[in-house]
Amino acid sequence: MLRKVAKIIVKYRVAFALISIFMLVVSIYGIQNLRFESDLRSMLPEGHPAIEDYNTFQNEFQSSDSALIVVKVDSIEPRGVYDIRDPQVIQAIYELEQRLRQREYVTDTISIADVYMQVLGRLPETEEEAKFVLNMLPAETRSQLVSRDYTTTIIVVTVSREKNSKTLTRVYKEIQADINDVKFPKNVEVVQTGNIGITYRILELLQSDLNKTMAISFVLVLGLLLYFYRSPVKALIPLTPLVFGVTMTLGAMGLLGIPLDIATTTIGAMLIGMGIDYGVHVTNRCYEERKRGKSIEEAAEEAIAETGKALLGAALTTVAGFAAMYLSSLPMLHNLATTLILGLGLAALNAVVITPAVIILEEDVMKRLKGHYEVPEIRSHSGILREAFRSLGEGIRRRPFTFLGAVFLITLVFGYGVTQVTTEVRLEKFVPKGMPEIEALKDVRSDFGGQDELYVLVKADDVRDPTLVRSIYRFENEITADSYYNNVFDSESIADIVVEKYGYIPNDEEKIREALKDYEGQNLVSPDYSMTLIKFTGDFGGVSINDFRRIMSYFEDAIKTADFPPGVSLSLTGDIYLNYVLDSLTNEEINRISAYGTIFVILIVLILFKRPKVSIAMITPMFLGALWTVGFMGLVGIPFTQTLAGVISMIVGLGVDYGMHLSHRFLEEREKGNPRPIVTSVENVGPGILVGALTTAGGFLALLAGELPTIHDFGLTLAFGIFASVLASYLVTPALLQIFYGKDPGGGSR
Repeated sequence: MLRKVAKIIVKYRVAFALISIFMLVVSIYGIQNLRFESDLRSMLPEGHPAIEDYNTFQNEFQSSDSALIVVKVDSIEPRGVYDIRDPQVIQAIYELEQRLRQREYVTDTISIADVYMQVLGRLPETEEEAKFVLNMLPAETRSQLVSRDYTTTIIVVTVSREKNSKTLTRVYKEIQADINDVKFPKNVEVVQTGNIGITYRILELLQSDLNKTMAISFVLVLGLLLYFYRSPVKALIPLTPLVFGVTMTLGAMGLLGIPLDIATTTIGAMLIGMGIDYGVHVTNRCYEERKRGKSIEEAAEEAIAETGKALLGAALTTVAGFAAMYLSSLPMLHNLATTLILGLGLAALNAVVITPAVIILEEDVMKRLKGHYEVPEIRSHSGILREAFRSLGEGIRRRPFTFLGAVFLITLVFGYGVTQVTTEVRLEKFVPKGMPEIEALKDVRSDFGGQDELYVLVKADDVRDPTLVRSIYRFENEITADSYYNNVFDSESIADIVVEKYGYIPNDEEKIREALKDYEGQNLVSPDYSMTLIKFTGDFGGVSINDFRRIMSYFEDAIKTADFPPGVSLSLTGDIYLNYVLDSLTNEEINRISAYGTIFVILIVLILFKRPKVSIAMITPMFLGALWTVGFMGLVGIPFTQTLAGVISMIVGLGVDYGMHLSHRFLEEREKGNPRPIVTSVENVGPGILVGALTTAGGFLALLAGELPTIHDFGLTLAFGIFASVLASYLVTPALLQIFYGKDPGGGSR
């Protein structure tokens, strides 16, 4: 069947090439429609209770985002200010607030300038006057506005919830423009942070990382191809179908509306790394057949027919590993699976269709220029590299159990690393350390106790019921009393409003209605009084991942055991809690995706080869590569993130390919009656696998240039997974095949 297809491809190569070029043009149009996404809600499954509560929280309470502007004295240069209470600083803060309040999306601002306007009716004229007013405030209130050393203050800007990345970017840039337009005195630094600042930075880095990692992976792959093929023209042959495949994939993402997020931003570099493998194998086999004296058309047909079998198996198992991500409940992994499967499918198709056409075209042009054609001497097919693989094949043929023993020792080391793996899903942890937004957020947490907000959504027939209000007040005080444990430094609820008005909570519902009438539909109470919020502020996201889980678990237990009237329901919500839900889901998805990915790959191998022994030789390195990769993550401290939740499934899908290429060549040599099929297989296929693995890992390692830590970790983990899978394939697959078939070198079918 493949031979018939190969003949058609070679015969109508020009037509197939023209079709690919047309698809390329359409894809370039699609790329213009690509969009970037960093909304936390898009990472969680629809219908999840936490999402439903969050949407209720958004719709009923006119929820908003907050931009924190940190104003800090960051130097002690002469003729500058040294205290945040300097009238010049307060004047600049007031001017910035006035500018911000003119923006249609800004609903409120809070700063120390507001305190002076309320107390004095004007801004302070001297530093002594400024100090006097602040000293009048209760210590608890003062600590929420200025740091203890009076070098830092914050402006809290409340903005209407931004629905998409374009709007959020506009908001961030306009707020930043207002900051830049206000002249703050010397020694004062002003930094925008909070949800909007961090999300904007992530969006900015997503775009720059996509372009940077794609460019670097392309250069790395091209450099490796130049080394192995010894000619710029020859190096471009396997690269051409790859360029087609990557462009078509990005174009399809734009046309299908698949966003570039924290996971799919890696797609360009990944496809360059993985997709080149297909073109390399077709090109190498074609040159190998030309060396044996076959015509260019015959060599191309043989390359497609023989290599196509292994490529088909490799593509199917890789797709099977990636397809397991569809079983995840996380939409982000669905998008990643779609783009990877689409990209690899297009890369494989273009490798089979475009590569022969380019090889034949290149040979025709060289004949016309030089009058003759010389079969290229590929570096991987000669010299020290070939001798090294021949020696490896001989060593495995003579002492297969020795090599398996070495593999066992390696597995013990990485087995320990598996026990050290953790997870991390908080968005702020995805921004590189040292970024101004993150450093400013650290200042907020250290100087002001944190500005993270966690909400308890209370649902009842009427939240103005005195018994319910009293329960809210009691619950709120119980939580704040445990501040040493839960990191809460402030709270707010309708109970506080009632107590502030009366000094106590009356049993008369009419009095409570009177106290709350100005809060209808605003911040704390829904318009129909069926829901209310209890807001807790503190440092929840800046702690270690274990403390973060402990704090969130504390709140979950607290609302389960809270003493509220019958019929009242409580649930946690807010961005911080969504991070916690995502963390829990990620831990669940890792095991499920990995298990199903492995099962899918094993089934594909068994269906394609129908030989249990050969299948075991193929899939054992796959297991080892995945195990060693997880162990590596634990040993170097790389946590599982939303992006890395599917990494085991990906390694499984990719890792089986190398054992498959070796096993397929072994069976081919064995059918020909080769008395040393192991040696021939390792000698001839080993170098090609190395070239493919180096280019694949090169594409992944290009992700190290990304500034987002999660993309950096993703590239390092996948690159290690590739090398681990290759090493396991070199050592385990030939050793097992030698053990299973060493005494039966004939063409048996077991």
